[in-house]
Amino acid sequence: MINFSVPESVLCHQQITTGDISYVYYTERSNNEKHRVTFNDYAISFVLNGQKKIYRSVENAIVKPGQAILIPAGNSIIAEHGCNDKEYISLVIFFPAKVVVNFLDRHIKTPANKNFAEPKPEYIFFTRTAYLYEYVRSLEEMIRQQQQFSYAVALHKLEELLLLVYELCPQQMIAMFMANKDEQQLSLKRIVENNLFNNLTLTELSFLANRSLSSFKRDFEKTYGISPQKYIRDKKLETASYDLRKGKQASELFVAYGYENLSNFNNAFKKKFGVTPAAFAKVQS
Repeated sequence: MINFSVPESVLCHQQITTGDISYVYYTERSNNEKHRVTFNDYAISFVLNGQKKIYRSVENAIVKPGQAILIPAGNSIIAEHGCNDKEYISLVIFFPAKVVVNFLDRHIKTPANKNFAEPKPEYIFFTRTAYLYEYVRSLEEMIRQQQQFSYAVALHKLEELLLLVYELCPQQMIAMFMANKDEQQLSLKRIVENNLFNNLTLTELSFLANRSLSSFKRDFEKTYGISPQKYIRDKKLETASYDLRKGKQASELFVAYGYENLSNFNNAFKKKFGVTPAAFAKVQS
């Protein structure tokens, strides 16, 4: 059984790729062998000729012409073959998780209660509508003509498709996308909490979170309700107050909590608690 990683392993196929979005016209003369496939991005696959059988961790599906499947990132076992002695053909769109999360934020209004009865699906299977037939046909033609898209156009075409799939499978889309969004929020929280006292800059934290600085600040405020600077400063000062209760001196603490000098630490502490560290320690003793 051969191992593949996509979209990296399909670079030799006809495609339109702009940034992190790829529209791939995939052809393969296969004998229905199974292959291990790691999806490094999300993918939507439209089977045009032949059959695709996909095995995920707990579910499997057979996709035939006129049908399509949205596949999350992760590992799959896939077997494909053509029909009538013709090669297997599919149109596959690859895109990263962040596109899905941004799409969810801007286009899908999810309820405040996130305890959905439906679990995160292994995939989303759907049948092509007349609109989707035209969508796929136009993309095939553009790929054959080797047209190139700006990133804005590539993103627009992708979001058009995501909206169409959402109209067909709204509950599954929300379950899949909300799970992904919650995973990203948990990842952000883990990065922040694990590095709270490592005195990393916001730029360094955003790098660890695989975000731009502006995206990190925006996502942080959505998750915590306050700016990252204020949250980190307050958490450090609260922890410093416990150290003062234990008898430590401000002069022992200011460097460990990211302050360049004792005066800055004293001023920040007084601004939060209304008294200097020395006065705070005296009251607590």
